[in-house]
Amino acid sequence: MSVFQVQCKVLEGCPDALATFRQVFSRSSSRFLLESSVVIEGFSRFSFMGDAYGPSGESITYDLRTQQATVERDGRSETLRVSSLFDLLKTNLEARRIESPAGLPFGFDLGYAGVFGYELKCETTGERVYQSSAHDAAFIFATRLIALDHVERKTYLLYLTQDGAQEDTQREQAAAWFDTVERGLRAHADTLRSIDIREVAPARKKLSLQEVEAWIARNAHLRHDRQTYIGKIREALTEIVNGESYEICLTNMISFPFERSPFDLYCAMRELSPAPHAAYFSIGDFALVGSSPERFLSVDRHGCAEAKPIKGTRPRGRTPDEDAALIEDLRSSEKDRAENLMIVDLLRNDLGQVCTIGSVHVPKLFDVETYSHVHQLVSTIRGTLKPGVSTVDCIRAAFPGGSMTGAPKKRTMDIIDRLEEGPRGIYSGALGWFGLSGACDFNIVIRSVLIDKGRAQLGVGGAITALSDPVEEFDETIVKARGVVEAVERLAAGKLHAPPAPEAPDVRPHRVDPAALTSRSHVSVPTE
Repeated sequence: MSVFQVQCKVLEGCPDALATFRQVFSRSSSRFLLESSVVIEGFSRFSFMGDAYGPSGESITYDLRTQQATVERDGRSETLRVSSLFDLLKTNLEARRIESPAGLPFGFDLGYAGVFGYELKCETTGERVYQSSAHDAAFIFATRLIALDHVERKTYLLYLTQDGAQEDTQREQAAAWFDTVERGLRAHADTLRSIDIREVAPARKKLSLQEVEAWIARNAHLRHDRQTYIGKIREALTEIVNGESYEICLTNMISFPFERSPFDLYCAMRELSPAPHAAYFSIGDFALVGSSPERFLSVDRHGCAEAKPIKGTRPRGRTPDEDAALIEDLRSSEKDRAENLMIVDLLRNDLGQVCTIGSVHVPKLFDVETYSHVHQLVSTIRGTLKPGVSTVDCIRAAFPGGSMTGAPKKRTMDIIDRLEEGPRGIYSGALGWFGLSGACDFNIVIRSVLIDKGRAQLGVGGAITALSDPVEEFDETIVKARGVVEAVERLAAGKLHAPPAPEAPDVRPHRVDPAALTSRSHVSVPTE
């Protein structure tokens, strides 16, 4: 029987995520916002924000070199030597498992939110080769959570309490927090408005690829310059011709000084490049901001696992006709369909290790999804977990995501280590959450910036196949960097259209009626 209980309160109304996050969690040292800034039916419906508050809350940072996890709890720090971060998370989640509150329409019923860096491949199927300059992984054990339901227009408040001598006090603290949040949302319902950012983002001229490349040359360090990277693409093609790999997901690393607010950068990226798996995650000086469009892996409370790999990218067109032509070119491209199909097969194999026989299937193959800067070719793979297989087991079986390695995975990762000549760090890892009742949802860390101790790191890359053109492949990496470069430039120029603070003027396409932002229920859910 679990010693934890989830207190829950439901409010009618769905305020703006950024403004709500600022109001409620801006002073927390460990906090996260996992946001569906593009709502896609059946895929991205909820935004989650929270922190590690109180004696049950904790943050974990992990160092692969020493295999040490640093755990911060209620102002105290403890260093643990562990065999694997996956093992640590699995053990902690099993010890804290609960039954989800009845009627909760999402699986994140408190638990761990955080990120696995790519170098954790050495704890799955890869080799330990490089040392990241930042944390190899970081997680927050969320004890307070606000979930926004963008479809049903509701707000859920969750708070974790623990049985024992302080149980009544914790329940009172939960009720007090609920009341404080509700009063704040009701008092500022006009300015904490729910906005479709696609309607209010200012019209702008996108930077050309030449302008993006010039910005990188002036302001950043590129691990491999144009000619060097093109040479590495040719080396990858040689490996493919020699039969060592079918597809090699080669990447490059851009780094540059960054002393501004990581949260402001997130706001700019969200404004310019809204995405269904956008995220802001922060522990101390370590911050990750991203506008990822790609789901790595999700598992619901019933054990249904889903992966949605992206392989195949085109830039947006300047006119509707040009946009339509680019979509058709992507949809019919032999090269892009081959890339996508190889990763689908790889993920079918990964899920086959942890799913029941016959349950792995592909309901969508070669689907085109459109975002602010790019069109992407996306497929969907699903399966049902075997009895006794946990969400951590499932993530470990498929990590790192095949869309960022290539196939066959293990041999291709060895080739990647040699060609890339350095760590990827957090880039191409996975960011998301593990719920206490057994669900999870993680993205692939792309279109994302790691900010650590005043320096920013942005990874870019693409899949190399026998049909790849080296120059076009390099240009695709610049396409993928453009959204972040535009966000950094807009922030530097002071052109950020930040979400309104509570005192901001009322300019809203969608209004939250103060009278509608009312409490529907306040329940304490004991666990068995």
